Amino acid sequence: MKIISVISDALYKMERILAVILMATMLCSIALGVAFRYIFDNPLTWSDELAIYMLIWLTFVGGSMSIKTMRASSLELVFDRLSIGWQRTFIIVGYATVIIFAGIVAYMAIQWLTNPSIKTQISPGLKISMFLPYLAVPFGLVCLLIHAFNHLIKGFSYTSNKSIDSGGGEAE
Repeated sequence: MKIISVISDALYKMERILAVILMATMLCSIALGVAFRYIFDNPLTWSDELAIYMLIWLTFVGGSMSIKTMRASSLELVFDRLSIGWQRTFIIVGYATVIIFAGIVAYMAIQWLTNPSIKTQISPGLKISMFLPYLAVPFGLVCLLIHAFNHLIKGFSYTSNKSIDSGGGEAE
């Protein structure tokens, strides 16, 4: 199952670049909005909306990245006191639960996005199809599924806290 690990790693690298772009766009949008409102006394109608859409995308991309890097919320206080066998069990059950939940929600989000009425909705400020902001939900969840599946596979050979890749190879 090395291919899943390679896909997860490549996806994580893409998510990191996307997160930087999303954050920079959000920052620029807010800065432009403030500048035009208070310096030029001519508020932009689209800057707040763009910042909100960037934040939505960043939330789902960041959630996926937190699963990859294993920095999502956890119960380490309890987990670290368990034997290796119980830790392995909790990892497998935990990631299986994440996969089931994210899979169901991603499936429902994809079904919702394929509804013809979604493609005809236009955002009020940017005048873009609402399909693009809504796409953040299935995109983030599919990425999360790939990362969780990778950790699930690694969970079967779990031996200690150091055995599962924390993603990205950076020091914690």
